[in-house]
Amino acid sequence: MREEGYISPRQAAVLLWFAVLPTAILFLPALLALRSRQDAWLAVVVASVAASVVALVVYLLAQRFPHYTLFQYCELILGPVIGKMMAFIFVLAFFLLDAVVIREFSEFLVTAVMPETPALFFSLSIVAVAVYAARNGLEVIARCTEFILPLMVTFVAIVILFATPEMMPRNILPIMENGLRPVLGGALVAWSFLGQIFILATYGAFVNPPRALGTSLFSGLLGIAFFLSLATMGTILVFGSSQAARLTFAAYNLARVVALGQFLERIEVLFLAIWVGGVFIKITLNLYVVALGLATVTGLKEYRSLVASLGALNVAVSNLLYRNITEIRQDLLLLEPGWTLTWQLILPLFLLIMAWLRGKRRTGA
Repeated sequence: MREEGYISPRQAAVLLWFAVLPTAILFLPALLALRSRQDAWLAVVVASVAASVVALVVYLLAQRFPHYTLFQYCELILGPVIGKMMAFIFVLAFFLLDAVVIREFSEFLVTAVMPETPALFFSLSIVAVAVYAARNGLEVIARCTEFILPLMVTFVAIVILFATPEMMPRNILPIMENGLRPVLGGALVAWSFLGQIFILATYGAFVNPPRALGTSLFSGLLGIAFFLSLATMGTILVFGSSQAARLTFAAYNLARVVALGQFLERIEVLFLAIWVGGVFIKITLNLYVVALGLATVTGLKEYRSLVASLGALNVAVSNLLYRNITEIRQDLLLLEPGWTLTWQLILPLFLLIMAWLRGKRRTGA
């Protein structure tokens, strides 16, 4: 099966931003401060270079199989049985990723904003809207980003600009005081977020024109690296690495320090509104990908009938994954890097090598 309609290369790149940035900006600066101390921003740079390998693998696969999704060319490369098994692994990986994002969303709102409200209420609310959007297709999801993106860019610029008086350059010095090892440790943590650009392999078949997919991949990765580096460096400059490492939601705390006399205060409310919009796009895109992949694996001609059921199952699984925000942080630090390295790099690289060895390629849909 395939989606109806196409998106532009620019929309594909922006979707990549929203596939990574909403949760990465919220959680990553504090986690990197814990792992890499004042070199946290450098860990983002190293992870971005490593993520370019994923971008290259996705691009090479897309060139061999234009107009085919990841789930379709798994079968073309590995055959009907093993190929479907591999495709299902990717479906399961995106499903678990979406469940984690849903839980991160609800835990943030409960921890930082409304502690008396059950987390399940927030999960059900965001997924109900995501189900509606996912059923309307990729074009609708891409158009939603065009409204939220200018708000996000403007807000980040305002926060960094007005937080400048609180920044102390000595907080990022000395650079690489403890050598390369802490930087690499932080880069591995950052990888679990940046590697998510692999999602473009699932909807790259709908980018028009197909030859512009490389531009979408690398411009998307460049934008992600820029915003993450900016947010991480801003956090370290304002709070210092020791204090930043103790913050659960460093970017949210960074927005809270912004004040311009009596004129501009409490802009964390705007952060909250824009962040919720960004997470909505991320959850919706992942839900769409899971439904599309499962429909492909099972041979259905229509993915929309699966969306509501998968959304409900996502909420149930997200509620079972963790007990609290501490477990989420531990998972992001210890488990996610190895798991994401497996399915976002090793398995795609295996597909590319097998396609090359077996001489598999297609020139059209």
